[in-house]
Amino acid sequence: MSKVAWDYIVPVKMPKDLDGIEPGKLPASLLRAVPGGGKMHHIASYAWEAMVDAAEKAGIKLTPTSSGDTYRDYESQKKGFLTRYQLEPVAGTSTKTFEGKTWYLKKGMAMLATPGKSQHNLGLAVDVANASEPKRLNWLIANVKDFGFSWEVVPSEPWHLRYVCGDNVPAAVLEFAGGSIPNVSVSPAGSAKAPENAGSDDIKKLQEALKSKGFFKGEITGAAGKETDDAVKAFKVANKLKEDAIVGPKVKELLGLK
Repeated sequence: MSKVAWDYIVPVKMPKDLDGIEPGKLPASLLRAVPGGGKMHHIASYAWEAMVDAAEKAGIKLTPTSSGDTYRDYESQKKGFLTRYQLEPVAGTSTKTFEGKTWYLKKGMAMLATPGKSQHNLGLAVDVANASEPKRLNWLIANVKDFGFSWEVVPSEPWHLRYVCGDNVPAAVLEFAGGSIPNVSVSPAGSAKAPENAGSDDIKKLQEALKSKGFFKGEITGAAGKETDDAVKAFKVANKLKEDAIVGPKVKELLGLK
């Protein structure tokens, strides 16, 4: 596969709820589980899930190479870095600066970003298993842009994708998610919480509908969170739908939501 065929690299636009958040130390409320294992920033997770679904319909399977190749916390990134780099000089290898020191890539090891510098530490990156397989790579070339993803390192890392659209969620992702994605906001202290107004009415109606069906057991607050996601998953399983927290058109129809 020639370089130009997938030489699509655009800058990452950061979701606003990552402002002031230290990479690798995201609050749990900003993260969401994704198909194939691991977690991503909640907006990026919907984009990945929508792309996985579209690929599956085309006969292409997309999965992360491992759960650690989605969001990585700071300590996981540091552990991987220290496994691959050393302070003792290595002739002819690449170097990185970390904690004020020069680190040398060990022979036979693949490069890795320094802790706090990887898009994985922001929950925006995913490494795709067997991405260079021609059929899979051709599908990605034709579709990543529609779901808000871009490559970062061309031509050496065809597996490494980043969600680049920030809060401007692509139409294909919104369509998959049923028209909107629940938002969360972040307090100055860095703890995530549900927004007090934006989107809360929709979430409140969702909670009320789930409660009337016996699936939501908590207090009706209009706040997005794990309890609501779990109720959606249980409702979908009971109705023989895919077990995830996406509130798509079919779920809305079954719940009597517009």
